[in-house]
Amino acid sequence: MIDALLLLLTFALGALLARVSLCAVAAVQQLVRARDGAGVRRLALAASGAGLALLLLAGLVPAHVWLPADAALTASIVAGGVLLGLGALVNGGCYLGSVLYLGTGNLNFLFTLAGIGAGLRLSMGLLPASVDATRGLRMAMGPAWLLGVSGFAVAIVLLARRAGGATRLALLAGVLAGLVYAREPGWSYGALLQALLQGRPGFMHWRDNLPAVALFAGAVAGALAAGRLHWRRPTLVRSLRCLAGGAAMGVGAALVPGGNDTLLLWAIPGLTLRGALAYATMLATIALGLVAGERLAGGRAGDSRPGPAR
Repeated sequence: MIDALLLLLTFALGALLARVSLCAVAAVQQLVRARDGAGVRRLALAASGAGLALLLLAGLVPAHVWLPADAALTASIVAGGVLLGLGALVNGGCYLGSVLYLGTGNLNFLFTLAGIGAGLRLSMGLLPASVDATRGLRMAMGPAWLLGVSGFAVAIVLLARRAGGATRLALLAGVLAGLVYAREPGWSYGALLQALLQGRPGFMHWRDNLPAVALFAGAVAGALAAGRLHWRRPTLVRSLRCLAGGAAMGVGAALVPGGNDTLLLWAIPGLTLRGALAYATMLATIALGLVAGERLAGGRAGDSRPGPAR
């Protein structure tokens, strides 16, 4: 049976992602180059919104809503975070940023999707036990749940007070993401890419692929409604960068496991130390990469506007 509610939620999430940037590269670039923390606040607000929605639902209907399993903190999580950061820098956008840029018509990011799928497929052969981020779930309960709900609520109040209209959309996007993961914790567009790149149609039922399709359809619809849809044909150099960056992100996602979309909107909201460590490592890698790039370029500031590399 087709889950109409899940499709509606993912479509709405895609439409919001086309209106508000949750790209880690753009946020860190804005912070490093323009000394503006608005992008980082959007990320924190989205994670807090997702966390509040997810934890409240897990507390209200514990038999139906599950949270991500945590795991021991290992070197593979750090390595995965580094690869996610390096891949996002090369690509010019992270998992969520790629949805934004592809939704606004930049067809170079189709190669990002192919690269992520290829990286995940490669990792299945090398790291067969590390690819699936959805196995092993735990229920929300006890003091940790209460602390999480309180912490996310306080963060929303503090962050939303200083936020403009565009930044507040990040909160709505986070809440929608929390509802999506509460409805279907195994959902991610990376899972669809993995299935397609394997060349095995039976790996996933076609109905399982519809939420990912709805996400990108929503992103295009949101960009069209905002007047931001401008189709751009792929170029050789840019598409190769997207392919290489996507492949690095795919391998990183297998090591963590989970892409930065899953980390920001499910693993961190689900109170996992694994998710927090991997995401922090990714952000630090992006920041160090941007600073190193500026120094290599002789300290020239360049274009401080956040967005994918041109």
